Parts: sequence; structure tokens; C-alpha cells
Amino acid sequence: MRILGNLLLLSVSLILSVLAAELLARTVLDPIDYLFPQLVDDDFLFHKIEGYTGGHDAWGFRNTRTPESVDIVCIGDSMTYGISAQARDSWPAVLGKIRSTSVYNMGLGGYGPIQYLHLMRTQAVKLHPKTIIVGFYFGNDLLDVYNEVRFNEKWSGYGRLGDLDVNAPAFAFQAPPGKFLGDLRDWLSRHSVFYALLTRTSLFDFIRVREMMQRDNGSLIMYRDDKHNENFKLGAADRFLDMSDPRIKSAMQITKQVLRDMRSLSETDGFRLILALIPTKERVYGKLLDQAGYIAKYPRLADALHQEDVARNTIVGFLHQSNIEFVDLLPELEEEVEKRDLYPLGDGHPNKDGYRVIAETLDRYLNSAH
Repeated sequence: MRILGNLLLLSVSLILSVLAAELLARTVLDPIDYLFPQLVDDDFLFHKIEGYTGGHDAWGFRNTRTPESVDIVCIGDSMTYGISAQARDSWPAVLGKIRSTSVYNMGLGGYGPIQYLHLMRTQAVKLHPKTIIVGFYFGNDLLDVYNEVRFNEKWSGYGRLGDLDVNAPAFAFQAPPGKFLGDLRDWLSRHSVFYALLTRTSLFDFIRVREMMQRDNGSLIMYRDDKHNENFKLGAADRFLDMSDPRIKSAMQITKQVLRDMRSLSETDGFRLILALIPTKERVYGKLLDQAGYIAKYPRLADALHQEDVARNTIVGFLHQSNIEFVDLLPELEEEVEKRDLYPLGDGHPNKDGYRVIAETLDRYLNSAH
């Protein structure tokens, strides 16, 4: 009986300690940086965040509130949302601090150019911005365009441009193996700030690396030197950019029309439109990987970088031709990554240092005479 009593006392003490830690975490920390919000279906966007869940604002975006007007609206996917960093360290938030002006973050993972245009038309213009910056990510924005037109009848009209063919299969890949205690970990991620804080420490890097190794099919590349410790995933489920794929070719043509529609909207509503061209992690580290002999050693890596360069050249040429302002973020990211890692271990999203480089580059552009 004494042993059972001690075990009960220990269990109660442990539960109370965890509850106290959770209460303290919620008092000190902002839930928007730690809790998963509630996703709901949307006819035009496929999905969106339910307002006021996970610390998000009334519109379901990563801001403290939804203002009546702002100077700058930033639209994009998870790269703009700021995955892998706190809300205050996302590049839209940092840009607002640098410029001492109001900036609204309208980014969410899984979105692509068609969603950007829809948000621009339906919500961004309500904030009467002077400037709208669209974060175009080369990693999967073309994939998102294709899938949106292929499977959402609201946007099927874009699939009838010229001789496009958008009837091929979707970009879909086999789901990776489940995580250890996945259901419990997912529930804690939605409800416990303390759990989210704990799992983001470097102490859990070994778990993340182990899970990556378990899912690896020979496509994981590890790079180490005195300043860097990074992993790169180049499997079929991680690389969608193949400029020889008819689906990507169609997506490129659709994206060009979507960008024209963005430009027309900017002219009609009187805001300044700027595209921020966001490279992949592999492309940012490309020079370092080349110097280390990795590009010659790994043909899949060489092809990935080549495909992205072809896509970038195509987009940049179109933007020049169409008189659409843009900022290519690659040169500054390449320069800064030589000094330190700009991405977390095993994650394709920048860390707070990487997002700061993006914000500072955009700030310099806005200050220049264009």
C-alpha cells in the first residue's frame, strides 16, 4: 500500500508540474508561435485557418489583429507565413520593424499563385495597402498552380488557356511512415504550448534526424563543415520542379497569366506590386555544395539545381517583359549562408536569420530608386 501511495503521489506531482509548466508557458509565450491552428475547407483556397484559432487573427492569418488599413501586405505560402520561426521573426514582421511601418502577413502553407491572386482580390485590397509583396517560392508554387487548376472547378478556366493540358494525374506521392506516437504528438502540438516549446529545442534534433533517416530512400544528403550542419531531402516527394514535365510546363503558362492578372489588379486598385522570388534551400547552399564536390557526386542534386535555374530564368524573363517588379533573393541568401546556417537542420524553411536576410533585402529594394 505504501508503494502504491508513493506512486500515486508521484503521478499527481508529475501531472501538477506539467500543468504548472503549461500555465507558465501560456503566460510567458505567445500561443501563435506554438499551437497548431484549426484548418477548415474553402471553396476557392482549398483550406484556410479558422479565425481566432491557434492565436491567429480574425481572418485566420499570423497577425495579432486584422487592421483597417496597412502600408504593406505580404502574400505567400509557408515561406511567408514563417514556418520554423516565431511570428515576430517571419520576414513580413521583420520588414515592418525595419521600416517602422504596418505590414500584414497573409501567408499560409499550401498556397500558390492562384490563392495569392484570390487573396489579393478579396482581402488584401480591403486593407488599402500602398504595396503588396508576393512571395513566389520555387520549391512548390508551380505544383500548387497545377493542382489548383486540375482539381478546383473554381479555377478550371485557367486550364483552358491556349493548348494547355491539365488532365494529367495530380502531383501526389505516398505518405511517409507514421511518426512514433504520432497521434499523441499531433494532439499535444495542437493543445500544449509547453510540449511545442520542449520539442523545438536542439535536444530533439536527434529524433528529427532519426525519423528522416527512417524515411530516407537514398535521397538524403548530409553536409557538414565548421560553420554548417545541414541535411537536404531530394526524394520525389520533396522535389516537384521538373521543367520537362508537361504538368509543370502547363503550370508555368498558367502562372504567367496569373501574374498578368495580378499586375492588372494592381493597376486598377492603385497599389505597387512586387514579387519576391524565394529560392529553395538546396539552391541557396548550391555554391557551398559545389565547392565540397557534392554536385558532381550527386546527380539528383545537380539536376534539382539545374531545374530551378531554368524555372528562375523563365520567370525572370517574363517579369522583365511584363514590367512587373521583382526581387531575386538568391544572391543575398547565397552570400549570407557562407557565414552561418540560414535554415534549421532538416527543414526547407529558413530560420530567423534566413528570414531576416529576406526582409533586409526587400527593405533595400524598397529604399532604392525603382
